[in-house]
Amino acid sequence: MKRFVLTSALTVFMAHPVLAQERIAHQPSERIPFSAAVQVGNTYYLSGKLGANSETRAMTEGRMAAETHNIMGSFKELLGELGMDFGDLVRATVYLTDINGYGEMNEAYAQYFEGVDPPSRVAMEISGLVNGALIEISFIAVKTDD
Repeated sequence: MKRFVLTSALTVFMAHPVLAQERIAHQPSERIPFSAAVQVGNTYYLSGKLGANSETRAMTEGRMAAETHNIMGSFKELLGELGMDFGDLVRATVYLTDINGYGEMNEAYAQYFEGVDPPSRVAMEISGLVNGALIEISFIAVKTDD
């Protein structure tokens, strides 16, 4: 039995080299259990960000675009602190509370990838987000040695 457990553990460890790399949390929250980014090797898993604030919650027309700009501005700042930019993003996940806002979100989102290859992306409609936000976006980034 011990041999089976050891063999199984070794197989998992070898199959997932990411497990063998150091994990570094960036900007961990003191209030709630999450970090703005977790680094494993040269890959960064960026937590989802909301764009709702007191101003965008008051908007109706253009609110999806305003929240998208707030989110992307926040990611620009975080990426800069980590020594990266939008060109280092490889995967995006977009959650929308109303899929009818997809076009508005997409138009605002696209502005941040002018001149760089955008990341792969999945977008989906969900039933709700924290604090009444309309959109949440998360990314995965890979820092290159360029």
